[in-house]
Amino acid sequence: MRDVPIQRQVFIGGCSRSGTTLLGAMLGAHSACATSPESHFKMRILPELGGLHPDIDLSAALELIRKHWRFRIWEMDVSDQAVPAELLKSDYATLLNWLVARYAATQGDADATIWVDHTPENISYARSLVELFPQARIIHLVRDGRAVASSIMPLDWGPNTMMKAAPYWLAALSHGLAAERYLRPEQIIRVTYEDLVCYPEETLKTLCEFLEIDYQPAMASAGGFKPPDYTVSQHQLIGQAPNAARATKWERDLSPRQIEIFESLTRDFLHYLDYPLKYGLAAREPGPAETLWTELREFYRLGINGLRWLLRSYRLWLRR
Repeated sequence: MRDVPIQRQVFIGGCSRSGTTLLGAMLGAHSACATSPESHFKMRILPELGGLHPDIDLSAALELIRKHWRFRIWEMDVSDQAVPAELLKSDYATLLNWLVARYAATQGDADATIWVDHTPENISYARSLVELFPQARIIHLVRDGRAVASSIMPLDWGPNTMMKAAPYWLAALSHGLAAERYLRPEQIIRVTYEDLVCYPEETLKTLCEFLEIDYQPAMASAGGFKPPDYTVSQHQLIGQAPNAARATKWERDLSPRQIEIFESLTRDFLHYLDYPLKYGLAAREPGPAETLWTELREFYRLGINGLRWLLRSYRLWLRR
């Protein structure tokens, strides 16, 4: 088996719609980095393998990865003929590094030595990822929860109302803040979406120092990742230079009552993260009628979104 070129890992995580793909595209523009599509499968198959342990059956792991619909998004051949026999005698980390190296080669990044993974749920596995890859670095990406809600509600997955979006954002943030407390400062760093789009060069230079790589101007253009066909419709801005106006777009897209409801449900949490409140303690919680409307809307959208998602995903499920 040839040497695996991937030597280091950068795991970006945070609440979905916080800019993880944008940051992945920025870092992926560095000559030493290769950004892969989201890799939810890497941790989700572990329960079927008995968890993360030294004696993982790599043949079984590879077969589970092949069958996982999230891996099919990568559009990559990992048939038996393509897998070196020596690989299956190594360990799970080496297997993942090999998969990323093969993907990077298909994207013209065969010389990349750093894997950039922008799967949002990485932040909920931060300790496990560092255990699996001791040299890994974690980037906790934070975005104003009101902006996250505005971005996610129109999609065919995730919460559809402010009453559901608020706890969704809080749950993701809780994983990130806990990871920041648990890991050492040299293992994890917090970056905000707002800094990324308003001050891209300064923010990227800070990140490069943390990652111990040189800053390359091409990174600011966010052209280092081509979203796969499955997600391209949700990442139409990737490949474009960051636009500072995106940081406050939620103020124009949300109604005053939507903003008030979100602030009432998250209370002081936005303030802890230095996001100014518009209502503060004056924010009124949802009343009975609003609560009923939320439940009805979520139920209605569950069916509509399920159909939209199936139309977008069925090819991946049917593929052998």
